[in-house]
Amino acid sequence: MKISEKKNINAIVFFASKSPNNEINRLKLMKLLWLADRMHLNKFGRLILKDKYSALPHGPVPSSTMNSTQKSIENFFSVNGFTIRATGDFDNRFFSKTDLQIMYEVWNSFGDKDQFELEKYSHLFPEWLRYKKDLDNNSLPNSYPIVIQDLFNPPASDAKYHHNEVESNKAKSIFNSHTSIQDFLSR
Repeated sequence: MKISEKKNINAIVFFASKSPNNEINRLKLMKLLWLADRMHLNKFGRLILKDKYSALPHGPVPSSTMNSTQKSIENFFSVNGFTIRATGDFDNRFFSKTDLQIMYEVWNSFGDKDQFELEKYSHLFPEWLRYKKDLDNNSLPNSYPIVIQDLFNPPASDAKYHHNEVESNKAKSIFNSHTSIQDFLSR
């Protein structure tokens, strides 16, 4: 198993283990992971998870991580319908101090919300709003790859989300610089 997969799995365990009875609804989990990545990206110029994001009818999701929650992974978590239950301990070795800082911040700010509140909240953000019209049309696909740059844009004004434009612009510059270097090295 790759380190990035272990990190994604442990991020699942982190949020599930914070929940009552170590159980979390899959939709709620996906929204907490998305918020953690979004907040970390806007503050530090990188995502916590090494994942691609998709816009689905219920909001943005980290695609590979969501696929990981389709079946139980021994010693990490079990899956029963839409419920994910942590069966192993969270291993923080895969996370930086800033990763953990943001994950705790997301849990403290949004952990008391249910999946439907978080779904509705996610629909206020530009990375989902870009595809709203298509997602509302049942004759079109129900999944679109998110443009990562949209995560740097502030949500609709009625979202209770702290967006520091100066901090976000600095983080965006760092992200773009790292992306350019990676693109160059992968040629």
